[in-house]
Amino acid sequence: MSDEVTEELKNQIIEFFKKKGKMMTHRDVASGLGLDHKLVKKALTELVNAGTLEFTSFGGATFIKLPDA
Repeated sequence: MSDEVTEELKNQIIEFFKKKGKMMTHRDVASGLGLDHKLVKKALTELVNAGTLEFTSFGGATFIKLPDA
């Protein structure tokens, strides 16, 4: 598998968040989609930097979620 972040991968991650409808860690996303943790973390960082997703801290842990509408 390539270690490149594609638009298809980003769309897959966004749809996964919409389907789950909750905060998740990068490990939750990687496990849920059956993908490499490093690749997912890289894609999530790009999505957060673009404003598509956002980081949030809860109980001392950092989660990723869809921005509040």
